[in-house]
Amino acid sequence: MTRAVVITNPAAARANGAGLRTARERLTAGGLTVEVLATEGPGHAERLAREAAAGGADLLIAHGGDGTVMEVASALVGTARPLGLLPAGTGNLLAGNLGIRRSPRQAADIILAGVTRRVDMGRLTTSTGTRHFLVAAGAGFDAELMHRTPSHHKRAFGVAAYVATAVGLATALTRAAVRIETDAVTLETRAAMVLIANCRELIPGLLPLGPQIAPDDGVLDVVVMDATSLPGAAGVAWHLLLRRPQAHAGITFLRARTVKLTADTDLPVQADGELCGRAPLDIAVVPAGLTVLAPRG
Repeated sequence: MTRAVVITNPAAARANGAGLRTARERLTAGGLTVEVLATEGPGHAERLAREAAAGGADLLIAHGGDGTVMEVASALVGTARPLGLLPAGTGNLLAGNLGIRRSPRQAADIILAGVTRRVDMGRLTTSTGTRHFLVAAGAGFDAELMHRTPSHHKRAFGVAAYVATAVGLATALTRAAVRIETDAVTLETRAAMVLIANCRELIPGLLPLGPQIAPDDGVLDVVVMDATSLPGAAGVAWHLLLRRPQAHAGITFLRARTVKLTADTDLPVQADGELCGRAPLDIAVVPAGLTVLAPRG
């Protein structure tokens, strides 16, 4: 019988006990032996995941938001041990990009189906050290957005909390002169935000980045966005919503295996929604770095 360890973050926005019980009952009925471990603070999920893997767990399952997912995934980089997802956070960006819904029962069924997918990861180094990401890392507007959105708003309003904060920030955009060096080209320009994306949807179902972006193609996609005002920022967002980003002069795409970004302004950096230092930043792709349980196709 497969031994599964669920690592749950009780502080996650949607991590209610009823949902976890539903998922656990479904997993047990499906033939798994399930142990649940609760995190107590930042970094604890990764420690618990490493201990569970060393103790012989066949499967690790993250119950929480993208921060919890990334901590558990960091313990599995480069291994064949699969990661299961029980979405319970604000954005659930990786789960959404992989087609895993919030329903505890449906997410548990995907885990039980046992369909694995190898996905790339990004390895990010900033002023605070090195960490991995699965969806996107960014400098500028997006990181400031994460910093300015209160936790209690995220718990109460979900993704809508970010939208409200974004409107306020867009009225006084900070633009920087940036230098982006990749393994293929060097770009010097002005930008309000630079994203290094591994997944297609910045907000699953709402805000796509580009149809060419895929989490299993062995490369990362650099998306440089610039605007000088709220109407300009709205224009960028509108072209993304229309799935026509290439048609907007303020959006530039690059493809890269390595990225180095420097700026003339002190820019905050985020990775999968978690603040992680300031620019400059260095990023490299980790091809097929993680095995994840996902819907077929």
